[in-house]
Amino acid sequence: MGQSVRLLGIDAGGTYTDAVLINPQNGTVSHKAKALTTPYDLSIGIGNALDLLIIGEETKISLVSISTTLATNSIVEEHGGRVGLILIGYDGDLIKRNSLETRLPVSAFYLINGGHDVKGEVVNPLDIQAAEQAVLELYPLVDAFAVSGYFSVLNPEHEIKVRDIINRHGGKPVVCGHEITNQLDAIKRVATVVLNARLLPVIGQLLDGVRNELQKRSIEAPLMVLKGDGSLVDEKYARLRPVETVLSGPAASAIGAHFLSQLDNAVVVDMGGTTTDIANLEDGLPWTNPSGAIIGSWQTSVRAADLRSIGLGGDSRISVDRGRNLTVGPKRAIPLFRLGESYPHINNEIEAAFHAGVGERHIYPIEFLVKVRKMEDLKLSGVELDIIRSLEDGPKSLTSLEKELNTVLIDTKNLEASGILRRSSLTPTDILWSDLSDIGGNFAAAKAGSRLMADYLGISVMELRERVVGLMVDTITTEIFNKLMHDETHQSLLPAMQPWKYLIDQALNHSCLKAIDVKFILNKPIIAIGAPVGAFLPLVAQQLHTNCIIPPHAEVGNAVGVTVALVSQSVEVLVQPWVKGSGTVRYLIHSVSGREEEYSLARAVKRAEALAVEIARKAAYQAGARNVEIKLEQKKVVLGNLAEVTIRATAKGPPKGLRYKN
Repeated sequence: MGQSVRLLGIDAGGTYTDAVLINPQNGTVSHKAKALTTPYDLSIGIGNALDLLIIGEETKISLVSISTTLATNSIVEEHGGRVGLILIGYDGDLIKRNSLETRLPVSAFYLINGGHDVKGEVVNPLDIQAAEQAVLELYPLVDAFAVSGYFSVLNPEHEIKVRDIINRHGGKPVVCGHEITNQLDAIKRVATVVLNARLLPVIGQLLDGVRNELQKRSIEAPLMVLKGDGSLVDEKYARLRPVETVLSGPAASAIGAHFLSQLDNAVVVDMGGTTTDIANLEDGLPWTNPSGAIIGSWQTSVRAADLRSIGLGGDSRISVDRGRNLTVGPKRAIPLFRLGESYPHINNEIEAAFHAGVGERHIYPIEFLVKVRKMEDLKLSGVELDIIRSLEDGPKSLTSLEKELNTVLIDTKNLEASGILRRSSLTPTDILWSDLSDIGGNFAAAKAGSRLMADYLGISVMELRERVVGLMVDTITTEIFNKLMHDETHQSLLPAMQPWKYLIDQALNHSCLKAIDVKFILNKPIIAIGAPVGAFLPLVAQQLHTNCIIPPHAEVGNAVGVTVALVSQSVEVLVQPWVKGSGTVRYLIHSVSGREEEYSLARAVKRAEALAVEIARKAAYQAGARNVEIKLEQKKVVLGNLAEVTIRATAKGPPKGLRYKN
């Protein structure tokens, strides 16, 4: 018998790494697997998922596609390579007003003369000598260069000259602003180009690791990476533009939801272990943010899915305060059933706490601390060092540590923030363990933790489950409503003012008004993606008076999405009127290729369309497309008796390698 050809999709999420094999002839999922994500080295978790997938010798992989949280997490956690920034023609006061010297994550930056105006005309000639000196001084100190010129999107010639100087000195990567974005916002542009340069070694290490894991299993297929806008790019492109892969996980869930449900218009809710992501699906694609993605504290120019992400998932920490008020999230914890699988002795401590009763000074019935990685060059207090030494032999509860160290209210924020320690506590996954028993673990630890929490609150285990589920359902319902309100009105109801709070509570069936009845009616169905959604999203749909679709393979929907995505590249070319001193009107054409000039608007638009098509097609093929279709769009702005026209060309097509049949 011949080999069966399959497409391999991988999603390295915050908690789990999912892998699927898809039959390209009919688009069906033939195999799927889940493994715990290994944040310290994502390729290890990917390798574990591939082992569970059991790819036999009779299976030939023709294409591998991956989505990852790596870029997003690296920016938020401020990880990355050393960047040397060269700014051309930026105003010193602008830099000071935006605190770029202290805020930008760069090893050093130089401000040199040059730059252009709003017409792409040279304001100051490029200071070649200063550029040469900057490159010489920065070269031994950095891993990559970022270059951003003022109004470079209207004329990139100065950026290109500086890039050429850097390339003459060796092989270190260099990223220019005009290559990343065509948006005029200078601050967003410099932030985006710096973050991209900072991510170059990070994404390189990941892709090297993934490629190594594939080679171990004799998989030699092309490797593609999903971008935040839901389109694929090949491995080489991703290594140069890693910043475009931010938010690729939520984009994958939206595409997977569309593919698995065959619904074009819906609300996609993706619940994982750490977060719940909400996307508005229209015509089969998620809404994108025209202003660019916000990542951590940075507003960027990156085109990405516009979604609402909340710190609520299967592994959210369930906690109570001194008043015995129950909360779920936003912090994440290792579930007790997962910790008990590796360290069965924790069951004894949970049981002992239950039989002993819980004293008033305890804010939480029981939590454990686990050492998960080695210390780095951190300045730690004596108590922190004592905590680490105490945890060398395995996890311990906060109660045990307090007794051992003869102290109360141990402060572990620094150790947890640095990733040395992680906290384990009761989570929704523990509460729902009987519904999710196929994911493995220690049922005794989950059961004991649930019983202890319920006893602490003076309720039954079933009532505890109902409270936790109710809190999560109300939160997701409100967030969906607010997301859609914001999409259509650009107004937010959160945090709600008191009158709105009354109406929201009434709509969630928490009766507070006698004379008024309020309902949320969602005019779209909900597509639920993720392992734990069955316990929550049907109830959310009831509150919103709509249908909930949990398609087959919903628990690996992200991995499915990344497998069936297309390659897509969009390019904009600006046609701009230019009135010269003599009153003569000319039309300037601005593109990544440079600046051109035409005598009439018609000729300029025709040339802009040709340029846009040419650049978009070339970009799509470079990103890994096999065949592409081009879509042209035109936006015209009338300026008195003149007009400014933006031409947008989008080239879209399947990646190289076999595709599922539409």
